[in-house]
Amino acid sequence: MKKIIFTNLIFIFFIIFFLEFIFNFFRLSNLKGIEPGLIITEENIHKMSPNSSGIHFGEKIFIDKKGFRVPNKNYTYNKKNKGSIFIIGDSTTFGNGVIEEKTFVGQLRKNLADINFYNSSVPGYNIKHFEANIDLIDNFSNIKKVLYFVTLNDIYGGDSILDLTKNKNLENYNHENISIKKNELISKINAYLNSRSYSYNFFKGVITDPSKRYFVNIKKSYKNSNLDNIKRYIALLQNKLNEKNIELKIYVLPYEFQTRNCSNENLIPQRKINMILNDLNVNYQDFTINFCEHAKPKTLFYKFDPMHLSIKGHSLIFNIIKNEI
Repeated sequence: MKKIIFTNLIFIFFIIFFLEFIFNFFRLSNLKGIEPGLIITEENIHKMSPNSSGIHFGEKIFIDKKGFRVPNKNYTYNKKNKGSIFIIGDSTTFGNGVIEEKTFVGQLRKNLADINFYNSSVPGYNIKHFEANIDLIDNFSNIKKVLYFVTLNDIYGGDSILDLTKNKNLENYNHENISIKKNELISKINAYLNSRSYSYNFFKGVITDPSKRYFVNIKKSYKNSNLDNIKRYIALLQNKLNEKNIELKIYVLPYEFQTRNCSNENLIPQRKINMILNDLNVNYQDFTINFCEHAKPKTLFYKFDPMHLSIKGHSLIFNIIKNEI
């Protein structure tokens, strides 16, 4: 009996190992999750830990002394720059799951070496965090432009990330933590498997279709909200930058599910955001149409992910904005 049990365990282990190898080798799924120590909390606002490095969504990331993502540990900004660009965003602009050099910020940094790009984006940020950090730009000189990349979940006004300082295990950040996993044990198991298992992410993605699930929820929020919080923040940001004679440009990004069928119903969030931007007379560009017109829009997003971009998605944005910068 013991021999049979042992043989079956060996067989199961082999199957799991084989599946992990296949899903990883053919990039059929991606890992999610963040290592402890990369996130800190100050005054109830979480931030990237300055001068840190670690694994985030399966990729090694580096954070400078300002708390901004940079290409490598010893990265230095150009002191003889022609001006600097300050970037505001959440995990999509941060570049979850993509090495920094291949994110659209990293590509801008590489191709426009005489300009400094300060990427203040932090995973889990929304209007609450952007508004709390609105004076952060005062710490920098020679800022010529501020680029704010809007993702649909920015309208959430509360916390959108777990308190990562309280769990001593490998902790997980992803947008599922906003609304699910109230059971602590289930949450920890989900976090562990998200960050370690390609097969778990594959089967969960196929079975549950997270892109659809999250878009359905966010669309309800847009239908039931007047978006006063995002309108207030953009107006505050616009007034602040006008006083400093700094140009503001806003880019609106889509959710993956929207690009499957770019119907009027699915584009309600963008229409409401664009209406606000028009009312405020803000210079903006809605990238949704660029994604919808792509031959294979699904390839522009991280595997089984509602909004995070793949390398192709980052390259699409880079190619659109590189000339205007």
